[in-house]
Amino acid sequence: MTTCDRLQAGASPTTRVSEAQPRPAADGLAAHCEVIAYLDERTGAEGQKFAIGLHLRLPEAWNGRFVFQGQGGTDGVLGSGDAQPGGGQPSALNQGYATVTTDAGHSNAPGPLGGAKFGLDPQARIDFGYRADDVVTRQARQFIRAYYGRLPSYSYFLGCSNGGRHGMAITQRFPDQFDGIAAGAPAFRMPEKGLAGAASTQGFAAISPKASDGRPILAQALSQADMELLSRAIVQSCDEGDGLADGIIDNVPACRFSPRTLQCTAEKTASCLSAAQVAALENHFQGPTTAQGRRIYAPYPYDSGIATAGWRRWILGTAPDSHVNAFNVSFGATLAYLYMTPPHSPLANEAEAVYDFYRTVDVTAAHARIFGTSAAMPETSVQTISANSVDLSGFRRRGKLLLYHGISDPTFSALDTLDWYKRLTNAAGGEKETAEFARLFLVPGMNHCSGGPATDSFDVLTPLVTWVEQGRAPDSIEARAGATTPWPERSRPLCPYPRQARYLGSGSIEKAENFTCAAP
Repeated sequence: MTTCDRLQAGASPTTRVSEAQPRPAADGLAAHCEVIAYLDERTGAEGQKFAIGLHLRLPEAWNGRFVFQGQGGTDGVLGSGDAQPGGGQPSALNQGYATVTTDAGHSNAPGPLGGAKFGLDPQARIDFGYRADDVVTRQARQFIRAYYGRLPSYSYFLGCSNGGRHGMAITQRFPDQFDGIAAGAPAFRMPEKGLAGAASTQGFAAISPKASDGRPILAQALSQADMELLSRAIVQSCDEGDGLADGIIDNVPACRFSPRTLQCTAEKTASCLSAAQVAALENHFQGPTTAQGRRIYAPYPYDSGIATAGWRRWILGTAPDSHVNAFNVSFGATLAYLYMTPPHSPLANEAEAVYDFYRTVDVTAAHARIFGTSAAMPETSVQTISANSVDLSGFRRRGKLLLYHGISDPTFSALDTLDWYKRLTNAAGGEKETAEFARLFLVPGMNHCSGGPATDSFDVLTPLVTWVEQGRAPDSIEARAGATTPWPERSRPLCPYPRQARYLGSGSIEKAENFTCAAP
């Protein structure tokens, strides 16, 4: 067993160890060896400096296992080097796992373009898309062997959003590296989602009042009262479809809500939505198509979480003027630089320029360019960045895949993940065969990865480990509601699709033990 400060001996020839220091137990972290290293350093397009960063933590009390924590956004930050399994559980490090994170090959620069400009470099696209997952895993395992004298007995990957995309990419491209993968709200069709965000933004911007500079004030397309009106109507229409009026819509397929039921018959009032607002909402929830009618991205389900701060933060933002701060608009920079081939002509490094591009870009033309190639970028962005394949034949021989997605996710549609899972089921030979290695848990009311009127606190690592190491597949996962929900003491089972939570008919509806997972 080597000492922490001598881990350079475990580095590949193209890896530079920047830091390797023993860390005593402090700040809520168990005693461990912390390693920061950089792989494949180079200078790329427009003189940008690139390297694949690695942040590894090796606990003194190692349990013989390894966890790779995938990150959100467009990566670009090294991360904490620890993994959070959720559900109020101790971090993976504090449970004895060796843990690693990566920046996926680039460092985010300040400004609205910081998370996307790396897309001008062909190799950086590939590193972000999938290569960093491979090289970081291999290097981390070398460090683990150098430090402990052996490789981990089991390896796991956890990630939500872009982290979920990384997990799915691993099942498709590197199926022998991990025993278990938990992928939440996976961004497995990120380029197409960028176009969906543009179409949605354009629809809401068209009905927004104008600021003094002539740009739409996106946050005012819908008031908070409008959103609460919509949420109440959705719950009233769909809540009892699962047999229990409890504020949670478990039977999503049975929900047939339409915002047209709220359309004003005359002037706009507090009890109705204008025709323009209804049209903008339908544009968002139906998902975009090209001018020729080809569907680009999935529809979104109507669910109770639309009135939350999380939904507004993604779709409309809160800015009182045209300096829009909606997360959705940040996809404008990624669409221009990371998804289009060739990349769009450079944008000014200003939020207003990104907003102007996103609300005016021709979605059909942009769709063609995300499926385009060039001499410098012979892979389309869809081939490089997406993880849409359902050929998991290699992974299913060894691994287990636990998927989860919030029904009220405003950015990546739960219906897109559900469609992928159905295609996987067909490819794998049926529901029974698929359930042996992959299960999808839908979370009613939950926004993007967390939040919303939902039981959004749950542990994905423990059931994944039990499935992998003991062969017991998760037939349910207990989840708890947060303190800011209408039911802070509530717990419920999350059920593997197509089963849904059903009340047993007696006992408190606030306790998971009084529910079962049943066929719809």
